[in-house]
Amino acid sequence: NLTSVESGSPVAMDQQIPVSLILALPRPLQLGRILPMISQLGVDQLILTSAEKCPKEYFGSHLFRKPEVLREKLIEGLCQAGDVRLPKVHVAKNLRYWLADELDTLFPRESYARLVAHPKRKDDLKEPLRMRQVEFPTTHNPRIVLAVGPEGGWAEPEELDLFERLGFQQITLGTRTLRTDCAVVSLLSLAHEVCYERNSEQFLTTN
Repeated sequence: NLTSVESGSPVAMDQQIPVSLILALPRPLQLGRILPMISQLGVDQLILTSAEKCPKEYFGSHLFRKPEVLREKLIEGLCQAGDVRLPKVHVAKNLRYWLADELDTLFPRESYARLVAHPKRKDDLKEPLRMRQVEFPTTHNPRIVLAVGPEGGWAEPEELDLFERLGFQQITLGTRTLRTDCAVVSLLSLAHEVCYERNSEQFLTTN
């Protein structure tokens, strides 16, 4: 795993970023563009994973053969944001195995709102949630782990059903099919805003 740029930094030690991202691996060139955006907005854990619609050869990218290049992309975003908290990166070449083996350890249900993003289908019988409607398991230190699929979304119904069984709430940005970079930036921004609002509500309630 990659660690904080400055492990002794007070910022890195005292404040955990409340949002983590599970990202179905996009095309290598697109991933190179997205990584600085992700670290600019801020994530605690970044899981780069497979998906049914992701070609396996994406894992052969130079970003994985040369981890220092991936690290440089993340640091580029941190420099822009004025932050030192480098996302902890995990590579999951098999989504199902990773969810079975690692999900509960990294993102326990009692601590995290688990969210899976997917385009809204016009024939959906159940209306997907918007980010502001998500339910948190606790009012203390609200945290989110957000799963963003490949362009066109997660496989239906297999992957969506898998996430649902694991307690993920399905959220949407609407019916449009978005490019991965657009979806990631939009969803991370909304996730941070929701965590901020919930923290503010908690502060007002206790003071």
